[in-house]
Amino acid sequence: MEFTAIITAAGSGTRMGLEFNKIFLKINGKRVIDYSIEFFENYPFCKEIVLVSSDADFNFMYDQYHHRVTSIVVGGRTRQESVFKALNKAKYEYVLIHDAARPYISSVKIDHLVKDMVTTSASTLAVSVVDTIVKTSGNRLNKTLDRNELVAIQTPQAFFKDLLLDAHRKARNSRYQATDDTDLIRRFTTVMPSYVEGDYRSIKLTTKEDIPLLEVIL
Repeated sequence: MEFTAIITAAGSGTRMGLEFNKIFLKINGKRVIDYSIEFFENYPFCKEIVLVSSDADFNFMYDQYHHRVTSIVVGGRTRQESVFKALNKAKYEYVLIHDAARPYISSVKIDHLVKDMVTTSASTLAVSVVDTIVKTSGNRLNKTLDRNELVAIQTPQAFFKDLLLDAHRKARNSRYQATDDTDLIRRFTTVMPSYVEGDYRSIKLTTKEDIPLLEVIL
């Protein structure tokens, strides 16, 4: 089952106190973004890579990666706009959307994800929540949620491309903004997204405290 991999990399390093995009940070001698590109370069069913860059990073991205990816697109103001632009570049019937800030990817988990997506049309990696999660009211603890009913969403997420494009177009018409593509599927199509068990090592580089952990994982 051949697919297009969309790698979103249009973020920044603001929350980490960096003056450059955090995906350019080197961990174990390799840029964070390189882990994702290298994975999809070598995954047998990935036939196309669309890289999403910020306008500020585009020249650097093109210089460093145009020979390794199929195309590089400048993202929009939001993640949702960026994914929509990349979807319109994708040539294959199926797409996997991955956040470049998650450098650890398991080929076994991707095998399971792709298989599930072919059946369901929309699937994501996710892990069970292990912490106690509580809704708050101001600075008061209000309601403890049942963690047996909760999962933490990861990427990649996998979709039938036309289904996701339709959801994106409807969201744009409704001026609805989501931070997750399965949310758009759930809200704007009749498909209920599914999930397969992800990997706790697939953490998102968010703060400086994540760096030593990723040094061990990678």
